[in-house]
Amino acid sequence: MIIMKWSKFNVLFYSKKLGYCLFNSRMLSLTKLDKNTFELFTLLQSKPELAECKLCESDYKCLVQKKILVNDTEDQRYQAMLKYRKMSQSYSHDTLGLIVCPTLACNFACPYCYEHNLPNLVMKESVQQQLIDFINRQEGYKKFTLNWHGGEPLMAFKTIQQIYEKIETKAHLPLVHSSMVSNGFLLTEEMCKFFSNVKLNYLQITIDGAKETHNKTRILKNGESSFERIIENIDMATEIMPDCCIGIRTNIGKNNRSEYIKLYRDLSERWRDKNCHIYHTYILDNGLDSCEENRSSLELTTDEKNDFEVLLAQAGIKSKKSLYPCLDKCTYTCTDQSAFVVDPLGSLYKCWADVGKSNRTIGHLKTGIDNYDIVSQFLLSTDKFTDSRCLQCSYLPVCDGGCNLYRVGYLEKGIPYNVCQINDRGLIKYLETYCEEL
Repeated sequence: MIIMKWSKFNVLFYSKKLGYCLFNSRMLSLTKLDKNTFELFTLLQSKPELAECKLCESDYKCLVQKKILVNDTEDQRYQAMLKYRKMSQSYSHDTLGLIVCPTLACNFACPYCYEHNLPNLVMKESVQQQLIDFINRQEGYKKFTLNWHGGEPLMAFKTIQQIYEKIETKAHLPLVHSSMVSNGFLLTEEMCKFFSNVKLNYLQITIDGAKETHNKTRILKNGESSFERIIENIDMATEIMPDCCIGIRTNIGKNNRSEYIKLYRDLSERWRDKNCHIYHTYILDNGLDSCEENRSSLELTTDEKNDFEVLLAQAGIKSKKSLYPCLDKCTYTCTDQSAFVVDPLGSLYKCWADVGKSNRTIGHLKTGIDNYDIVSQFLLSTDKFTDSRCLQCSYLPVCDGGCNLYRVGYLEKGIPYNVCQINDRGLIKYLETYCEEL
């Protein structure tokens, strides 16, 4: 006879709004319970062998069918399947992804930036040709994508023009999507016309709060204000390059979260009929030069992030339905075998935050990949499936595991980290808010 056990993906909880509940992160199921059933399930959580004698046959079969009760290896096999799916996403691409830094120079001095004290290099034409040669040497790919990064890429606009020209005339693979991460301060009419002609698909520009707050975090090195000029440049870009989606991003930290709802509404109204996507993300101090003290002063905790997401849903900034947990399908540059970051010297990296650090390169455009230690570190050794805390967590199926570089920092330098995106308190708040819309 097979003895069933309580699945580790079950979360029993009591909520004042929802009452007694059971959530299963594998099946994404939410079941409301009466008090007696809740107490019985609490007992089965520690003594699952009592299930058959405490439950009628139909209820027992129902719990097995819904994966609330599982056999001794079922959770482990499901976990292995999740790992396989995640890894297959990393290896089964026909698209080469390139993040190119035409320069490491920047006109800003943002306090949370992971790029510190990098040389003011600009990619020479010889390296540009090596980039084209690298693209042409790749086998098995049918196309490639390009993302301009930096530094501030617009400080090397001529270099960008030269590379686009070389791609058009010399690259064997078709460029199917191009994008840029820029602070937007240097954007001009000439640049917008050029990017419209080369069909830039996406331009990310950061606005970190109202004018006063933004100017404290998006700081020009010469001390001047940047807010008004960036706003004006976005106005210009939406008119000249209407086919390019402009992502207006706000990096949420401890100092600007209270301003975001008003900022979102103001920007949404300003660019209501324009090709703009206004969104937020959270400040990550994930560089290997960071420390626990810096992170705690910049980053929000798991509880603070969960509370913020609920606040946005209650304010109508996002739908309440979007708070319901969903299965993790995320991929990142560092875990994608087909994606590479290129610096102005032609050095290759797996992570954006590693750029400019010679000890973190994985190779060079001219010679290819030669540091498989770092490649395997990202692809195989630092995701959620190698983290003992993640493997024991009930939320493994619905959490992407956070940034791998945090685990690299812990393994190499002992820097403590917390990449949890949801906990029991957050789940209850999410589900309470979600159910308000039902």
